[in-house]
Order: sequence, then C-alpha cells, then structure tokens
Amino acid sequence: MRATKEVNNQYMKNETKKNLRLVVVLGVLFLACLIWISRPLLHWFFMFAYKNPAFWEPLLLIGIIYVIYSIYSYSKSKKIIKEGKPPDKKKKSLSSPTKGSKTTITLILILIIGWAILGPFQVMYSQCYLARHLDTEEITELPDMDPSVVRIMPQFVAERYARDALQYPRFRLGTADIAFVAEKPSWIFPLVPDGLINFFVLKDKGAAYVDMNTSRKSTHIVEKDMVIGPGMGVRDWYKWKLYKKKYWVDYEDPYFVPVDEELYIAVPIVSYEYHWRFPTLYTIPRWSGTALINSEGEIEFLTPEAVLEHSVLKDQKLYPERLTRYYVNSFRYVHGIVNKLFYHHEQLEIAEVPGQQNEQPFLVVTKEANGAAAMKWFIACEPYGAAHGIYKIFLIDARTGEICFNEQPKAEALIGPVKACDYVRKANPIVDWNRMIPVEPIPAVSYGELYWEVRVIPNDGSGVAYTAFVDSKTSDVTELHTDKAIAEFIAGKYIAEEVERRREGEEEPTVEELIDEIKRLLGELERKVGESKSG
Repeated sequence: MRATKEVNNQYMKNETKKNLRLVVVLGVLFLACLIWISRPLLHWFFMFAYKNPAFWEPLLLIGIIYVIYSIYSYSKSKKIIKEGKPPDKKKKSLSSPTKGSKTTITLILILIIGWAILGPFQVMYSQCYLARHLDTEEITELPDMDPSVVRIMPQFVAERYARDALQYPRFRLGTADIAFVAEKPSWIFPLVPDGLINFFVLKDKGAAYVDMNTSRKSTHIVEKDMVIGPGMGVRDWYKWKLYKKKYWVDYEDPYFVPVDEELYIAVPIVSYEYHWRFPTLYTIPRWSGTALINSEGEIEFLTPEAVLEHSVLKDQKLYPERLTRYYVNSFRYVHGIVNKLFYHHEQLEIAEVPGQQNEQPFLVVTKEANGAAAMKWFIACEPYGAAHGIYKIFLIDARTGEICFNEQPKAEALIGPVKACDYVRKANPIVDWNRMIPVEPIPAVSYGELYWEVRVIPNDGSGVAYTAFVDSKTSDVTELHTDKAIAEFIAGKYIAEEVERRREGEEEPTVEELIDEIKRLLGELERKVGESKSG
C-alpha cells in the first residue's frame, strides 16, 4: 500500500510538472501571438530599442552575468552534494533570500550605470559620425529666390483660414505640412475624424489647401474618402498598414498630394545603420525612400532613386524635414565631443526665434545658375553662445538631400532671424506689439543679398497685417502691404532702383553726411566773414 501510494504521489507530481510546463508554453505562445498581432501599436517601444543599442546592451550584459552566475552556483551546489559534505549552517546558502536580494540589487545597479554611461556616448557618436562623413559642398554665393514661388502665408494664419472655412461636421484639421499644387506651394491640412467614436467609424474626408503665395484667404478643399490615413483607428490608421509591411523603420509626417481626381498620401521613410565605437554600438539615420498611399489604401514603397522619377511626386519635396535638421545639428560635433562640451571652437547653433509655431528648416524655392528652380531646405545657424549673427547657412536639396553651405565672413556682420524680428518691432513703434507678433523669418535672397522676410500678424492669426523685409547687412526694414510688391521686392525691383539711384547720384544722404556738410558750410561761412572783416 505504501509503495502504491508513493507511486501515485510521484505520478501526480510528474503530471503537475507536465501541466505546469504546458501552461507556461501556452502562455508564452499566447503572449507572442498577442505581441505579433498588436506589433504596430508597440512599434514605438521596439523601434526605440532597435535604434538605441545603449538600451539593450546593458540588459544583454546582465543576462550573460546572470547565466554565468547561475551555472557557477549550480556547479558549486552539485559539487557539495557529490562530496557528501554537510551544509555549513553558519554560511548562508547561495540561494538564500539575502543572497538573492544582493544579487538583484547588483544587477539593477549594473543596468543603471550601463544606461548612464552608454546612453550619452551613443547619442554623441551618431552625430560625430555624421559631422565627419556627410558630403557637403561650400558655395560662395547664396542662390536667389524664385520670385514666382513666394512664401507669404505663415502656417499660423493658414491654419486659421482653413479652420474658419471648414464646413464638415465631425471632422477637424490634422497636422499641417507643405505640398505643391500646380507648382505653387500650399499649406495642407488633412481632414480627419473628430471625436472618439468618429475616430473608429469614419474615414478621412480629404484635405484642405491654403495658398502660400498670397496673404489673402485662398482656401480650397479636395474631397476624397480615404481607405486608410492619419487620424483613423485602429486598423485604418495608415501607420498600422505600413508597419505590417515594413517594420524596422521610422515614418515621418505624411502630406497629401492631389493629382487629377486622385488623392495620395506621401510618407518619407527613415532607416538606420549600425556602427561600432568603443564602448557601444550606435545607429545612423538615413533617408530610404517614400511610401505612397492612394485613396484605395494601396501602398507603394519607393526607393530614393525611384521616387525622383515617380509622376505623382515629381514636383514635391521628398527629403524628410526632421532628418535635415538632425544632420545640420550634427555639425556641432565637427571638432569632436570635447570641443562640443567645453571649448566650443567654431561651434554652430540653429538660430531659433522664441515662440514660433513653425521653426527651421524653411522650405524655399531658389533659382539655380542654369535658370532652373530647385526646392531647398534653408537653415540659418548662429555662433554658439549669446551671439545672434549669421555664422553658416545650409541649403539642403529637398528632393535629393544634397547639402551645400555658405559661410559668411565675420566682417560682414550679418544679423540673423532672431534679431530680424526685433528690428521689425523697432521700425514700427506705433504698432501695438501686445496684439501683433512677427512670425516665420523666412530667408529671401535677391541679387545675392540676404533679407529676412518677416510677416506681422495679429496674435489670433486672423490675417497678415504686412510683410517686412529686413536687410541682413544694414538692418534696414522695408514694409510691404501687397502680394505684388512682395514679389517685386524678391525679383529685385527695389534693389535695382536703389542701384540706379546711386548710379545717378540721387542717393539720399545719411544723417552723418548731412552733419558733415553743415560743418563744411559753416566753416566756409566763417572764412568768408573773416575775409570781409579784414578787407
């Protein structure tokens, strides 16, 4: 009876172990299936770990240490049992709670120290690599802006115009971006479902376009029901579909492109390359093409070479905006990490105007030497520290990503976009600057001269009061109130008139010149009075 009972007990124990193993295996399989099905929603986490090796490297090290420690502990315990030595009650067991707690604390400390050391190195190594390996070309002159493609409408005002013209209940404006319609730049706002229930049941309605070439309200809507798109949930979300097809990449902000009766969504793609430098791996972001989605939800992945030839995107910007900014920021490390942290020799900073809704890079259209137009991302940089002059200007081709830069001579003493806004305020003191704000200091190059095109708008974004051009050399401010005058200024009409006036000797004298002339005349008068008295 006793033997039978022992056999039954052993059998029950074995069955319990088998059932436990089965439950564990089924639990793991269920969890794996759940993660696989919901992987688009977990992309942020997996992508963070993928492009930040400093996150998982300490975890891998801890895993290796734990495995080695477990093998060592098991071998030591087995050796003690084999030798038949009685356990020393004074010594604590390797598997005792106190020992386990110390081990856990040690592993957590290793993890925290690993993150604290490797994290900053990983970030700096990436930008150091780019600063030394990016292909750049120095240009001696800035290309003139194309006067037929003038940016007048700021984003803040465009959003107000689009919102005021929206006549669709249950829809709202999505994130703004820039697209070219009939070769003219426009602010584009997708029409996305508004509200929690509509988020799940409605489709994107199309997009609202606001003409950027004028200060007047010029809004039109392309109405098209989209099968997938931004602001839709959950399986209709455009990124859900993209992640299902191409996972280990980042997708930048989408923009809507109308072509005939069709509406497309273009999504720039950023991939990552692994590199090694002691003591950590790090990743380098690269533009790897564009995902193109039509209204039926069909997705086409285009390489950087193929997208340049695609008929839908032949007149559109392609190179990711945030990647452009990241690349230019990397030039802070051109002289290494020590210089970036301590010496700041020849270190640049992207010039930012506080409180702006739209920041650099700014998309402009330039006239090349051969007369062709080219889309450029324009980024003005100032020296490190409290200086606000122009140090370097970067022009990145918005279709190919080619980088050019122009380094301004220090003797030129050009003012940057930050101070340009201050000079606009100074030039018009009668304006109530508590109600009006200068926004988006866009670069405007005409006849090789750099100006800052600053729009003055009410702080509620209800329109454009006027546009001011600030001369980067002299800080002179020219206020213009019509679209025609703005286009003529960029075309060089005002500059040509100024040159002609100087050539004809009609230049208005400065205050200093007037004072010198008065002193000269007074001197002549005194001399003549003295001569008359002596005579």
